[in-house]
Amino acid sequence: MNARRTLKHLTATVLLTCLAAAAPAAAADWEGGRWLLGFDVVSSTIGANEDAADLLIEETAPGAGLQFGYLFTPNFQVRLFVATAEHETSDPDVKIRVGGGTFDAVYLFRAGQKVRPYVFGGLGGFSVESQQADLLYEAEGPGMALGGGVHVMLGRKVSLHGALRYEAINWDKVTATYDGPGGSAS
Repeated sequence: MNARRTLKHLTATVLLTCLAAAAPAAAADWEGGRWLLGFDVVSSTIGANEDAADLLIEETAPGAGLQFGYLFTPNFQVRLFVATAEHETSDPDVKIRVGGGTFDAVYLFRAGQKVRPYVFGGLGGFSVESQQADLLYEAEGPGMALGGGVHVMLGRKVSLHGALRYEAINWDKVTATYDGPGGSAS
């Protein structure tokens, strides 16, 4: 992937925003904890695939995400974040599905302000799978996520949200399963 495409992707990821219901409340009318429910539009990027010379994987793909969390103080939140995306390949019969989820600790800056930047870190699990005819390839493993973003408050309970997220994954379980004529095998 060239540097210009990487920069365009990162810029697009930052600019992709989603509406989040029940966003953090302003400190001036803080009433205790608040729940967060967010629906995200995500852009998934996977690394170059030099090992799969016969199959080219589209490195960037759109996806969807969901976050559910609780704001303990005007500045600290814990959330569950899950997302999935499907990457096209050079073979029209093969798609790569990537998904995962993390429990994140989130620190929000500028309590009570309309624009709320934040940083986060989290731990979770991830999976990737690809199916071609009767063959299913799967990989899964633990990982961590780090990043930052910004909430722009549109009202008392609704915000526009954008973030950059880096995920480091340890693919520790890889399986290939054949299930077709003549039986099945893993």
